[in-house]
Amino acid sequence: MLVSGRDMMFIGGIPAVISFNASSRMFRGVFIGLNAEVDFLACSPMDLQPQGEAALSIFLKTCRQQNRSPLLARQTGKKGYLLEDIYAELEEPARQKGIDLYQLVRVQTQEFQETENRKKGSAVFLNF
Repeated sequence: MLVSGRDMMFIGGIPAVISFNASSRMFRGVFIGLNAEVDFLACSPMDLQPQGEAALSIFLKTCRQQNRSPLLARQTGKKGYLLEDIYAELEEPARQKGIDLYQLVRVQTQEFQETENRKKGSAVFLNF
């Protein structure tokens, strides 16, 4: 699997932008829509999912301990979360690739919360 500069993956229903740094020869994922920068590094595309799951788990645990929302609230306009706007922008490109974005998010969120049911390979890559 090749990863370009415009690749995105979903882990636990949260999108992450994936890039490759040629000088370090490492892949980097950055989750978007969260209230802090949560990133992860991997030596290969196959290592992105477990590294992303670990980073997201640690972040969510920290948010629970601090009793704060992990999601970034919209700065202006209507109330809600930036992640809702991101999903709205990604819905059509995902549909064109045959993916029901909201079904994907529901399934991944449930799998991520039920760690014993988590399936290897449940992360989804999209190229835009």
